[in-house]
Parts: sequence; C-alpha cells; structure tokens
Amino acid sequence: MGGTTVIARGLLPLPRGFVNRVVEVGALTEAIGHARSAGTQGVFVLSGLPGVGKTVLAAHVAGLIRTTFEHGSLCVRMGASADANSVDEALTFLLIQLGVERLPTTSQELRARFQAETADRELLLVIDDVGPAAQLTNLLPASSRSVVLATSRRRSEGFARERYRVIDVPVFDRDSAAAMIRADIGANRPDAEEREIQALAELCGYLPLAMSVAGAQLVTRHRGPIADYLERLERATSRIAQLTIDGERPVEAIFEISYQDLAEAERRAYRLLSLHPGTQFALTTAAAAMGCDVDEAEVLLEALVTANLLSVVGERRYELHSLVRDHAAALAREQEHPADLRAATARIGAHYLDFAVAREQVFSNRPHFGPRFDGQVPLAYDGEDAWLRAAADFDLERPNLRRAVRMALDERLDQLAWQLGEAMVTYLFQRDLSDDAIDIYSTGLVAARRIQEDPADGDARPLLRMHAELGTAYFSAKDNDRALEQFDQALALADRLPAHSEAVLVTTAKTLVWKAFDHSRRGAVEQAVVLVERARLLMEDPNFPERMRARELAVLDMNSGPMFASVDRHADAIAAGERAIAYLKLSREKHNAAKAVANLGESLAKAGAPYRERAISTLTEAVDLLARFGILSWEAHSSELLGELFDAAGQSEQARVWHGRAEELRDRLAGK
Repeated sequence: MGGTTVIARGLLPLPRGFVNRVVEVGALTEAIGHARSAGTQGVFVLSGLPGVGKTVLAAHVAGLIRTTFEHGSLCVRMGASADANSVDEALTFLLIQLGVERLPTTSQELRARFQAETADRELLLVIDDVGPAAQLTNLLPASSRSVVLATSRRRSEGFARERYRVIDVPVFDRDSAAAMIRADIGANRPDAEEREIQALAELCGYLPLAMSVAGAQLVTRHRGPIADYLERLERATSRIAQLTIDGERPVEAIFEISYQDLAEAERRAYRLLSLHPGTQFALTTAAAAMGCDVDEAEVLLEALVTANLLSVVGERRYELHSLVRDHAAALAREQEHPADLRAATARIGAHYLDFAVAREQVFSNRPHFGPRFDGQVPLAYDGEDAWLRAAADFDLERPNLRRAVRMALDERLDQLAWQLGEAMVTYLFQRDLSDDAIDIYSTGLVAARRIQEDPADGDARPLLRMHAELGTAYFSAKDNDRALEQFDQALALADRLPAHSEAVLVTTAKTLVWKAFDHSRRGAVEQAVVLVERARLLMEDPNFPERMRARELAVLDMNSGPMFASVDRHADAIAAGERAIAYLKLSREKHNAAKAVANLGESLAKAGAPYRERAISTLTEAVDLLARFGILSWEAHSSELLGELFDAAGQSEQARVWHGRAEELRDRLAGK
C-alpha cells in the first residue's frame, strides 16, 4: 500500500453563521464517540426534508471532530439527477485525496484499491447526498477505526438492513429559526421586531434554506418595512416562487429534484395531497384525496416518506410541510385538469363529513337534517368508552374540519359546507369551542344562503339550521346581542316555511329554548319560562316527529329546571331534573346525562337550606361526570355553586377549595 503517511484533507466547506442544532450536534458527536470507543466502524446517515440543513449540519460536525482522526478526512458529493457522481467517479476522487497517483481504470480495481488504501487508516469520510444504501456500502472504508458521516435525501430501507445509524434532522424550532433570521438580517435591519421575525420564520415553515433566502432578500432587495415583505409572502399564490436568489428558485429546485425521482403514480399522489386543507392528515383522508383504497394509498405515501417529501407523525398519520405543499399545489395547478381537482376536493370534504357524522351520532340522538344522517354512515364506536373515543378523534381533526368547511365554501361545494357544520354541533358546544363554532357556522351560513338563492334548489332549511347554530355559538361566546339576532332570524325564517316540516318544527322548538337561555342570562327569567313553555307545547304537538319527542322533552326538562327554580317553582324544577336524568342516563348522550345532574344540583341549591345536603351531593356527582367528559364551563359553574353552598353552611375551608377549582377551570377555558 502506498501513501500511508499522507494526511487527507477533504472536507465540506465550513458553514457560515451556523445556528443552534445543539441537540442534533450533541447526539451525533456522542454516537460517533461511542462507536470509536467500541472500535467499530460508525456509519451515520443524516436524513430529512429537502432544504432542512443536512449538509450544513454534517459539515459543522465534521469540522468539530476532523482533527481527532489520525489520518485525516475525506469528502465526496454524490449529487442528484443528471449531475450525480457514480460510485466509480466518487472512488476516483477519494483515491486522489488519499494521494494515489496511478488510478485504476475498472470498477473492481477502484473498489479494491480504495479498500487497500483505507484498511489501516483512521479516517473521517463525509459523503454528501448519497443515494440508496447500496451506493453508500460501496464507498465505505475498510478500516474499523473509520467513521462515515453521510447525508441523504432518501430514507433507504437498506440503511436499516445494514444497521447504519439514521439520524433525522428536523426543521428548526421557533427559537432557533428566529435566531437564524436575526443573524442574517440583524445588522442590516435593526428595526426588525421580534413578532416580525417570528412571523417570517413561520411563513418559511422554519425551513433553514427558505429562511436563508428570505433573509438575503431582506438584506439586498426589500428595504421597506418588513411588514410589507411579510404581506407579500402571505398574499402569494406560491410562496416558494417568491423565494428567489439571482433569478433562481433554490427552494423550489431542491423539492423538484426529489419530485422528479418519483414514479408517475407517486407524483400524482403528491400533487393531489396538496388539496388537503391542512398539513397533517390520516391515511384514510389521503386515500380519499387520491381516489383509491387504503392499501394503495399507504404504498404511495410510503414512497413519499422514503423521498423525504412526507413525514410520519403518528400511527397512519402524515404531515406535508407547508412549503412542500406549496410546491405540490403549483404542480397540481399546472398538470391536473380543474375538474379532477374539484372532484378530489369534493372527496376530501365528503370524507370529513362522514368522519364527523360517524362521531356526532356517537355523541347524541339529537335531530339532524343533513342527508348523511339517514343511517348510511354507521357509528364510529360503540360501548362504554365510545363517547370519549369520538371526542378524541374530533380533537385530533379539529383544525382540519374547520378548514374543510372553508375549503368547501371556496369551491362552492355548498351542501358539504353547511352539512359539515351540522355534523359538529354537539362536539363544538360540549368542548366550549365558541370561536371555532362562530367561524364554522358563519361560513355555513354563506353556503346555506347560496343554496336558498339557487333557482335549481331553493331549500331554506340549511339556512334555518345555520342561523340557529350560529346563535348558539354566539351565546356560548357570551355575545348575547348577536346570539339574539340570529335566534330571531331563525324564528322569522321558520314562520315563512311550511309548519309541518320536521326541520322547521324541531329547530323552532330548540331556538325558543335558546332564546329562553338568552333572556335568563339577561335577568328576564319570567320571559324565559314563557318561551320554555312555548317550546314544550310545540314538542307535544301531534305534528312534532314522534321518534324525536321523548328525547327533546328530556333535554327540555334538563334545561328548564334552573329557570323554574329561579321563579320559585321549585317542585317543577326538581321534577323536571329528575325526569331528565331518568331518560338521559339510559341514552348514549353521556354529556347531557352529566349536565342533567348538574342542573338538578343547581335547582336543589336554589330551593334553599332544606335541600342543601342533597344539592351538595348532586353537584359533587356532577363535577366528577363533567370532568370526565371535559365539559369545562359546566364543571366551573357547578364548582362555583358548591363553593357558595359551603359558604352558606359556614364551611369556609371547603368553600375555598371549590371556588379555587372554579377559578382554575375558568383560566383553562380562557386559554383554549
């Protein structure tokens, strides 16, 4: 072997302005140290989203440790597409770095010579942008004292088979992203405010390459207020198209390299996924977007994961980075027929509608009037924990459902838009999500109005439902005036519609109850009771749907008890509460059963000292039930009532505990 005294000096250029990556640098240097201590060859592959900074991280770590290798360091860039180096070209370049003057001419000789030259050396080898595991394996030094640090755009299964250590490089966290932008623009833009820096980092998806381009633009091109630059990025149809340097689009280019490596079916899947209204989605949602079955969708998604264009974020759950989605959306607009895009969007909306209907029906037997509530969609769950499982699903998909309503409206899929709102009624109210509810039902109202005004349709029932539910949302947000306005619009519309219609009868009765709540909150309890009794007459009317009557009367009993108690009709209040509990405890409506116990407790508390002990017992049971189902506002109210009861009983210590619990719950609600 010749040239053993040569100290190799091949290395990636040291990065300028390296920011943070403390966790990744620490984990990588520690792992390298363990491998060297054990006397085994360490092979480490940095993998991650295109533009995430794999090469910069590898160069930084190599710069930290290269002087600790007796025979120096080697470096080769494999590259991508037509400009990629072959294994033979890479071996030739590495042998030159090792001081070999007479180079072999065949693949077999190159490999043998490289093995011979590295057999007794302690080397650090850095391989940038390596392809599949087989390529990396053919470039490994022969020495067990060597360390190989590679970067790869792909997640080759061969890396695991060969037991190479794969280290995922994530996008920056918020603080690191802000630090990078400050480092890039700080001296040139001392006027930059922290909120502007944070906003820019978010618009760039915390992707280092995108942030570096944006920083360069701010330093050289956009000398006006940073807020103007942010507005331009927000307004752009394609954000990555705005991220240019010297007329080129480096962010788009690096995504395009990975995209071109995909098979055609995978490319189409990539394009269609951009139609999803959020960045995270379930496998079943992706299948709906693609118009294929779940098994086929899973194969396509795994190909995108392998290409680092998609991330796995949970069991059968994925994430498309915001800028990757931007890239895919631009391709979809260019290459897909508008009719196909609309069809895929409709499939996504229909998927979420069925998702919501299947879980809304777990929550409640309440009347619904969307066509998907006709029994075609089975319950998502059954059994004791069905309510909680359905709620957990809604919690997970909540941002996507909200965006799906807006997506449906924007695409003029008006039937989907209002029905999505109808399918989330119970969830939004029980979770105290008034902001979401106001947004969803305001959107649904626009869609419903277009349906009513459509000469080919003209159905006013969706508009009736959206007015009523938007009023409920405003009431939950304690915006009493807007709530009353919506209730009055619902009742006025109902007066103009056929009185025998189920939707009209049921919605009118429920709206009267909600208007009663509004009057009660304003202190007009006598008027509230009158409205409640009007609602009861409607429910007892022979034209009221018989299959809904018992449930609606039970809910009316649940809600009217505290109103009766407020006008000293204590016997009526307690009797109504007991009837409600008797019915609801046997239903699937666990949330309403808990509320019925809470309202009976409130009625007992208002009945005075003779009922105090029973009131305390009932409300204590209620707060446990309400806590189980996460009904925070009701739990806070019941806790406050318990505090007042203990105050009245002279038990100040227990009173303080319950008042404190109520305050804590209100704080949690305020932070939602």
